[in-house]
Amino acid sequence: MKVKKTESTIRPLNFKIGDHKGNLIEVVFFDDIEEVKRTSEDGSEQTVYLYYEYTVNIVYRNDLESYINDNYETWLQMAKDNFIASKSAEIRAIRDKLLADSDKHVLIDRLGIEIPETINAATMLTVIKDLFTSLGNILNGDWSTYRQALRDITKQPNFPFDVDFPTIPGTENKE
Repeated sequence: MKVKKTESTIRPLNFKIGDHKGNLIEVVFFDDIEEVKRTSEDGSEQTVYLYYEYTVNIVYRNDLESYINDNYETWLQMAKDNFIASKSAEIRAIRDKLLADSDKHVLIDRLGIEIPETINAATMLTVIKDLFTSLGNILNGDWSTYRQALRDITKQPNFPFDVDFPTIPGTENKE
């Protein structure tokens, strides 16, 4: 999941105050504004602006615009922090669902371990060997690697903006 910059032919201001929703008002902050020159198919040059948008809903006040201008960096950081928290929660929810969906592949009753009704000295070594072989396959197998990669999603360098989810085992060559 990648967060892309918004694109417009109109250069945005630092922020835009939206409409009232009860006593709340939506404020959109624009950041990392980049001006790009592009040549269209007809050969004409066009200026395009790329930027990130961060939206917050805040309690309306009469002097809101000047209050935001006077504290712009604080407001922008708060909007970014809210966005990051929201995006992080969204990614974690997807990750948690994928982990839950993969539980069935690592549950002990699915390992195929067979324990004889009676264990004696002659069968003990075989039972223990089979048990550790089955556990090793689960703990060191594709599903274990996949589940650990899911747990490590939050450690990716650009989390939560540019997240690569691991491939579900057994789906690598399916299209």
